[in-house]
Amino acid sequence: MNANELTALIGECLRETDDHEFFLKLESVLRQQQAEIEALKQVLQSIANEHVELSHDKIKWQCDDHIRWAKEALK
Repeated sequence: MNANELTALIGECLRETDDHEFFLKLESVLRQQQAEIEALKQVLQSIANEHVELSHDKIKWQCDDHIRWAKEALK
């Protein structure tokens, strides 16, 4: 179950209550977290599926790219 599915489930439970403001805040937080998780997964998949370089210089460039991608994803 991801954050979006959890939000839907909580929404079903809370629709019967009067505390809609709580649900809206919770929904916002969970959706932001799910978006962040998806972005980080995309970076990991890019790194994991990239062709392995064989020359020393290309390995250094590839490593630098991976570090840059990771830093950008964490911003």
